[in-house]
Amino acid sequence: MKLDDLLVDIFYFFQHSSKRLKDYKEFQDFTEVEEEKILKHCPTRWLSLEKVGNRTLSQLPALKSYFASHEDVEKPGKVKSIHERLQDPMTEFVLRFMKYILPIINNFNTVFQADEAKIGCLLPEMDRLLRKFLIKFVQMRHVKAADELRNLKFQNKDLQHGDDMIAIGLDTREVLQDLDVDPGTEKKFFQGVRGFHEAVVDKMLGKFPFDDPTLPHLSVLDPSKTETLTYSSVVHLAATFCPSLEAEDIKEEWEDLQLLPANAVSRIDPETEKAERIDMYWGEVMALKTALGVPRFPQLLKVFTALLCLPHSNADSERAFSMVRKIHTDFRQSMLPETLSSFMQVKMNYDNHRFQVKPSKEMIESAKAATWEYNKQHSSKK
Repeated sequence: MKLDDLLVDIFYFFQHSSKRLKDYKEFQDFTEVEEEKILKHCPTRWLSLEKVGNRTLSQLPALKSYFASHEDVEKPGKVKSIHERLQDPMTEFVLRFMKYILPIINNFNTVFQADEAKIGCLLPEMDRLLRKFLIKFVQMRHVKAADELRNLKFQNKDLQHGDDMIAIGLDTREVLQDLDVDPGTEKKFFQGVRGFHEAVVDKMLGKFPFDDPTLPHLSVLDPSKTETLTYSSVVHLAATFCPSLEAEDIKEEWEDLQLLPANAVSRIDPETEKAERIDMYWGEVMALKTALGVPRFPQLLKVFTALLCLPHSNADSERAFSMVRKIHTDFRQSMLPETLSSFMQVKMNYDNHRFQVKPSKEMIESAKAATWEYNKQHSSKK
């Protein structure tokens, strides 16, 4: 079944109809479900499916009762279509399964949508996510025995769990056991789950950059591995991103870095009492000086600056496009590119709330002068 279509149909059925919403509230009271809004699922927003699916699941008793009692339920049309899909036990099974499986995917995506440097965590986290999904439908011993997970024949049914062990979520399995489900529906559900797991793993192998030659070396960004890693990785990265630097200088500074006492730079942010951001931590390390007041790691500073600028997702690009849409509105069609660029610079480079900006006296005077000049040039000639 196409869950996306059902979620969209339900939302648009109630949208802009106060009468339907009022009637639906009575069914919420009758079925004793919480009075919550019907949410809109947007297929282009990858986080919305989990949120809208969970809301629909919590409202399922009221939705079933409402559409079953609707006067148009017997007539061909949207009401009958929604009613039939809601009454199909497969709908509840899929919603419960999605409630279990989507947070695993969304948590990974959300972590790497952050604006802080996480490129050093990308490879181990990709590997961990791949393993987490494989063991949901492939027997553990085959996953552990595989020298290279990408060569594992995960689509081979002989390597997979049976329906009694494949991961569908404890809540979903409990509902399956409690309800009197015909064997055909149950078989169809497990086939869909198996296909979902296979498709996710196949997508990971096709889209994730497991073969990128640079990613394995980026473990140098993990402060906990500084003492154990040899200089080879940082020299390789320097040759890739800062080819003008001398390898011998990089090697010497890396070994000097390994001699730093563990308490030379704290990894705990004193304000939040949490682990400090990687870029902030390395910024403090690279700012260290010798007893003579000379920068201790001048060459490593260049290398780590380049590494910490590497993007780990397309989130920054998406934020920029979103920012453009919010600034360059229909009411600002004549905005010059230079003005748009200035607005974006301010929004990107100012971390505090916009209403906390305190313009300087010079800024106010410049703004007044620019406004006066603009009004003068555009005033109607008399």
